[in-house]
Amino acid sequence: MEVAHLSDEALVTQFGQAPADVRGQIVDELFGRHYARVARWCYRFTGDRDEAADLAQDVFLRAHRHLHTFHGHSRFSTWLYRIARNESFSRRQRKAATPAGGNEEALADVPTPEADPEQIVAQHSRVRRLHEFLATTLDETERVVFTLHYGDDLTLDTITRLLNLGNASGAKAYIVSAKRKLARATQRLLARGEQL
Repeated sequence: MEVAHLSDEALVTQFGQAPADVRGQIVDELFGRHYARVARWCYRFTGDRDEAADLAQDVFLRAHRHLHTFHGHSRFSTWLYRIARNESFSRRQRKAATPAGGNEEALADVPTPEADPEQIVAQHSRVRRLHEFLATTLDETERVVFTLHYGDDLTLDTITRLLNLGNASGAKAYIVSAKRKLARATQRLLARGEQL
């Protein structure tokens, strides 16, 4: 089976129906197409080449394990970036949870939270409502672009390249659309007397 001429999305569709030897070709083709980009993403997250290589390997392992969950609701590169981002944040959280050296002296430097438990719960609840608001208001590409730009401080040009956006305005068009949708949705909430 000739796989090089198929789009990423078509390859994933073929993956579910192909025999084992062809599945290997499909995975090799998909990951070959995206390895350099994923490695760059991982390097941006980690700032260290060795750690980025380890992270990229974890990303591709997870993508391979979950390839059957890709349903084509977004571009394959967007789906893969989401895995890279989640793997990076998980790795960062694991590192933060494990003190260097594992001794109690390292724990002494960890500040204790100033907020009381009720404030922490209220803050988590607000963050959850905000995520739900974004998920119900924006389409997937708008949400990814919006989160990368405002949450991860990536420039619009960088996002356009990362997500391989082919429209004339790139990520800017998605930001403009997202802002309009969010403004209208916020006005509807306020008109009903609700808050985020």
